[in-house]
Order: sequence, then C-alpha cells, then structure tokens
Amino acid sequence: MGATWASTPSGSTLSVASNANLLAMGIKVGCAENLGGKIAVVTGSNTGIGLETARMLADSGAKVIMACRSVERAREAAKRASRDGKNDVEVMALDLSDAESVRAFAEAYKYEKLDILVNNAGLNASSGYRGPKTTKQGYDICMGVNYLGHFMLTALLMPKLMKSDDARVVALSSVTTWFGSNKYHYYYKGASKTKGNYGSSKLACLAMTVEMQRRIDAAYPNNNVSCVAADPGFVASDIWRDFNPVVRKIMGVLALSPAQGAMTSVNAASLKSIKKATLYMPFSIRMSKLFKLNRGAAYTFGMPLLSKIFAGFGADAMAPRAKNAETNAALWDLSVQFCKDNGLDAKKCEALKL
Repeated sequence: MGATWASTPSGSTLSVASNANLLAMGIKVGCAENLGGKIAVVTGSNTGIGLETARMLADSGAKVIMACRSVERAREAAKRASRDGKNDVEVMALDLSDAESVRAFAEAYKYEKLDILVNNAGLNASSGYRGPKTTKQGYDICMGVNYLGHFMLTALLMPKLMKSDDARVVALSSVTTWFGSNKYHYYYKGASKTKGNYGSSKLACLAMTVEMQRRIDAAYPNNNVSCVAADPGFVASDIWRDFNPVVRKIMGVLALSPAQGAMTSVNAASLKSIKKATLYMPFSIRMSKLFKLNRGAAYTFGMPLLSKIFAGFGADAMAPRAKNAETNAALWDLSVQFCKDNGLDAKKCEALKL
C-alpha cells in the first residue's frame, strides 16, 4: 500500500478498476489552488500517480517538469499532462538509479527558482520483479531509487527551492513504513539480503522529511520550505505490475484510481494549510490508530477495505521509527556520504548545509 499499479504487462488498463473507483467517497480530483507562476518538478511522472500529479498541477497553472528515466515515454505522457499544448509541460531526463543522471538533471535545471518538488518515482523490488538489484553505482536498488537518488536531487535543488516564497518538497510515503527497518546501513551498499528493502526505503523517505526540515529550520530560521510526506493510499497503479494478475484484478476493485491516489500529493504540494514535517493520508479517519492496535490486520484488511469508505485527506501520525532522532541522524550521515561519494565535493556539501 502506498504503492500502485495501473496496467497489465501488455500495457492495457484494467477498466474494472477505473469504473469501480468512481464510487470512492470523499476524494474530489483536481487541484483547488491557483498555481499560476509556480514551477513544479514531478519525478517518475510518465505513468500512474506521477502522471496524474503532473497533470493536475499543470491544470492549475503551474509549469510542470516531468522528470523521467525514459524521455521517449515521458514525451508521450506529456501530451496528456499538457492537454495538447494548453498546459505548460516540459520533459527532462532523470534516472534516479544513476547518481550521474541526478547531477546532470540538477545542472540542466535552468530556472531561477523551484516551488514544488514531488519525489514521486518509486520501485518495489518484490514479487515478480526481475530487474537489477543494485543501482549503477552499486547501491541497493530500492534504497537507491526511492530514497538516495531523491535525497541527492533535493539537496542539489535546495538553493532553487530557497528562492520560492512557499516551496514544497513532497516525499511519497507508504504504510509499509510501519514495518520498515531503520537499520538503514543494511540496505545501503550492495543488493539487499532481505525482503525489507522497500519498506526501509519508504521509512527513510519519511524520516528524512522530519530530519531535513529540522536541519533546514535550524540553518535558515526564516526559510519558506515545507518538507512533507504524502501517502497515496491503496491505489491501482503501475508499481504492482510484477504481481500476480489475479491479485492485481482484486486490487483494481478495492483500490483508488491513480488520479484519486495522486490527490494526497497534489494537496500536499498546493494547499496553504499544509504544515511542515507532516504526513498526509487519503483518509477521513486516522489510520495510525489501527496500525498501533494491530499492524498486520490494518495492513491486510484496513487499507484495502477502508480506502473508499473513508476516503478523504488529512494529517496523520507517522510510524514511530520515522521520528527516532538517533537513527535519523545516522541516515543523514549515510545520505551525505552517498552525495560525497558520487560527485558532490566538500565545498558544495558545506554550501548546501549537508
């Protein structure tokens, strides 16, 4: 959950999912704010939640940069997000599994400021996944794509974010954070030896929402940057593509559509009421209460069955490990070391307050 699928392996969308999702209550699709004059970067936005996020931000007047590994697929997706040229949408290459690509993206970013950064791209290396186990530089693939690449990207773009009068850094979270290990060094260099790398990578994203905000506020007391986390909920989208087809069809009936799942990110990126270092969920109830009672039951039954019944938007408590000061500091050190080992010199790190 907090991860999604949209298509069959052949690429055909399951219409039963989209039809069933029309019944979800409490989620109104679309950005409520006027984002004219704002610039947004959405990673992994050629499909699923990322594409819907990019489209809705663009619909509201923002200039949207779709940062994707495949420029070719992104250009096709951009036709939808741009409404055939009516919206201001641009495509830029970004491969989060390659630190060189992350640096190249930041260097190629030509605008004076950045208002919204949605770190949406994600990889779930479980079930039928047969892709690479490590990034180009040899880091665990889930931690590298979901967290380390995004950390470096955020750090490099932070000077641009600082120039906005209301910047948002939105990290995609997941309820797997309630199960994730905060022994992050186990999921750092080399392929993960366990199946917990996805949950740990998402816990790292959530923990860094807290830690990065704390450090930014300490270094720049009057900053206008809000680091927040957004859990899309139980969504039928592309990240489940390697799972059993029968399971995917069942998910399609119970789950939210990618557009509905994108609303947590869209709201977190745009609403004026958003608070710093906060997790937002697509529910009108506090799911954390269920997870505190019984994590297994909340994950297996609560998320799928309650997604539509209590669909909405609101702040919720994070998994306790996301706020552990000691492990958050250790994660920060690992993240900074990753940046230094992959092309950021000491002077640049110091300038970024890393």
